[in-house]
Amino acid sequence: MKIVADQNIPALSDILSGAGTLSYFSERNPSQEMLADADALLVRSVTAVDKELLEQAPYLKFVASATIGTEHVNLPLLQERGIAFAHAPGANAQSVGEYVLCVVLDWLSNKSVYSVDEIDVAIVGAGHTGRAAGKRLQALGFNVHYYDPPLCKKGVKFVHDHWQRVLTADIISCHVPLTNDGDFPTRHLFESTALQSLHSEQLLVNASRGAVIDNKALLDRVVQGERPSIALDVWENEPDVLADLVPYIDIATPHIAGHSLEGKVGGAVMIANALLAHFEMPANKELADVLPKIDWPELDAAMLTSPESFNSWVKEHFNIHEDDKNFRLHGLTRDGFDSLRRNYRKESPRREFINQVVTCHNSEQYIQFLQLGFRARQIA
Repeated sequence: MKIVADQNIPALSDILSGAGTLSYFSERNPSQEMLADADALLVRSVTAVDKELLEQAPYLKFVASATIGTEHVNLPLLQERGIAFAHAPGANAQSVGEYVLCVVLDWLSNKSVYSVDEIDVAIVGAGHTGRAAGKRLQALGFNVHYYDPPLCKKGVKFVHDHWQRVLTADIISCHVPLTNDGDFPTRHLFESTALQSLHSEQLLVNASRGAVIDNKALLDRVVQGERPSIALDVWENEPDVLADLVPYIDIATPHIAGHSLEGKVGGAVMIANALLAHFEMPANKELADVLPKIDWPELDAAMLTSPESFNSWVKEHFNIHEDDKNFRLHGLTRDGFDSLRRNYRKESPRREFINQVVTCHNSEQYIQFLQLGFRARQIA
């Protein structure tokens, strides 16, 4: 079997050892020569699996994307051609949740007076990443609610469909797929009218898809002044970023919210196992089998009880301002943006909070640190 894969999907050589010949491509798309005899194709969101690509791959039987989103893949065309498909929903959800938590903690650190339980958080989209972000903020005491009209229409109880409640929230965090049609399209969900309604005491975060926020309308809004605080990890038309918008963004990063090592390897494990299962081969690798071990010193919960101490620990393990700085220096060109994503923290990969053991002295602490994503351990 001939497998063609994006070289930025980690651990494939280990997981797929013995499954066939594995060839890697380094650009956005594999070459025509690689596709000509490929049986399986493993991609990330930067590769468009469309009619043009598929016409170059006459023997293709399986496609997988190591991402939660699928808008870069022509799913009806795959089905029409009898090509199986798999992706990795939830693989990087914890990573995105931690990114949002870091953004919110940074925003809070610039406020002199606040009461967390009075801060209203609207999570837009109650899927894997939305819930991962929401439960972390809820663990810190924020008042979190979920806006998700499709789930609301299905009768799911913990979500709502009140758009005005979103626009008046203190913190708005976007976690939706990019859809162009249907009852609830998300492209330009935040258009000019919605953006004009936001004010300087709010925080707007987008770690979903760039075009969920109309970037040109956002630029028109922020140049007016009295703008909300804004954190963007995704950009409309990326890797072609609207450079004039960047100076107005408080935290700007190159689509790396889900790029923890756990998130990337987790996606690789999911799609590799799906490939093996499709071709009826043993699929027995788990995330722990391929992740490098890490040894962080155990902490007592008392050391992380204040917002200041917790924020200090977070900055030590995931300083989001390093990514912001690199983006502003190198990410405003097409090649620069792609390079930052491709080479993200290669020398010192970002690791998730689950690697930190926290000793808890009561059930309240234990539950809180579990929700925050740590490896909580309760003692008598």
